[in-house]
Amino acid sequence: MKTAKKALSISAITLAAILGTQAASAQEITLRAGHTNVTGSIQDMGMQRLRDLLEEKTGGRATIEIFPNGQIGDEAQLVEGVLLGTVDMAMTSNALLSNVVTDLRVLDMPFMFESIDALSEALEGPAKPLMVEAASDAGYQIIGSYSSGIRHMMTSRPIETIDDLANMKIRTMQQPMHVEAFRTYGANPTPMAYSELYGALQSGVVDGAEGATSDYNAQRFYEVADHFSLVGWINMTAHIFMNKAQFDALPEDVQTALLEAGAESAVWQRTYVVEQEQPLLAELREKGVTIVEPDVAPFREASMPLYERFLETDTQRALFEALSQ
Repeated sequence: MKTAKKALSISAITLAAILGTQAASAQEITLRAGHTNVTGSIQDMGMQRLRDLLEEKTGGRATIEIFPNGQIGDEAQLVEGVLLGTVDMAMTSNALLSNVVTDLRVLDMPFMFESIDALSEALEGPAKPLMVEAASDAGYQIIGSYSSGIRHMMTSRPIETIDDLANMKIRTMQQPMHVEAFRTYGANPTPMAYSELYGALQSGVVDGAEGATSDYNAQRFYEVADHFSLVGWINMTAHIFMNKAQFDALPEDVQTALLEAGAESAVWQRTYVVEQEQPLLAELREKGVTIVEPDVAPFREASMPLYERFLETDTQRALFEALSQ
C-alpha cells in the first residue's frame, strides 16, 4: 500500500465525518466483507465481481476485502456484526437476515419461484424498493441480492418420495419457517450453523440436509451424503448488506458506485448460477452421487399452509404480491 494513502475502514470514515474533515473523499476506502461460502463458490464469485466493479467505478479509491468461508463469523454473527458496526459488509442467506428483517421472510416461502430467472425478474421488479425499505427500517442497507441456487436434499439414503423423509434428522438453517417446512414434510428438522454440517453428516448427528447444488459440490458434502434428491423446495436469495448509518457516512459518489456495482454484480451472478447448474450435476454423477428426481407435488401441497401462517404483516403481504407479479 502506498504510504501517501492510508486505507480507511468504514469506522474510520465515520470518525472522519465526526471530526468534520473532508479527508475521506481523498483517501482509499476499504470495506471488510464476510460470507460463509468457500472461495470460488457462486456467492464468492459475485462478491469478487462486486469488488472489481466498485474499484472500476471509483477509479480505485474504494475496494472490498473479502473474507470467505466464515473467517470473520458465521451467518448469524455477520448479521449481528453489521448491525453493531463491527463488520463493514456481509453477504448471508435471506433466511438469516430475515430473522432480524422479518418482512423479508417472504423470499423464503417454499416453491415461491420456479426458476432463478423468475427469481431474478421478481428481484428487479416492484418488490425491490419494498425490500430496501424493510431493511432500512431495521438498520441495514441492501447493496444487492444474489442467488444461492435452488435448494435440494443431500442425504445418507435416497429420498424418492416425501414419505422417505419420515423421522429423518435433516439439518436446516436457523430460521423458523425452514424448520417448520421440514417438520411439515415429516422430517425431524435440526437447525445448526453451516460450519458444523460436514462433521454432523459424517458422524451421523444428522441424516441429511437441504442445500444448493453448488454448495453440495463446493463443500464436498457428497463425501458424507452421496444421495442428492432434486426437490427444489426453495429458490434461495443471498443479500449483500451494510449498516445503514455507516453506508450513509460514505462519500456520496462512493455510495452511488457501490449501489450500481451491487445491482450489476447481482445480475451477473444470477446468470452465472444458471450457467453452472447442469455442468455441476453432470460432475456430481461422475463422482458417484446418486441423483434422484422425486415427485415434488406432495412437497408443494404440504407447503401451502405455511403461506397463511408466515404472511403476518401488511408489509409481508404487500411484498408477497409484488414478488408474485
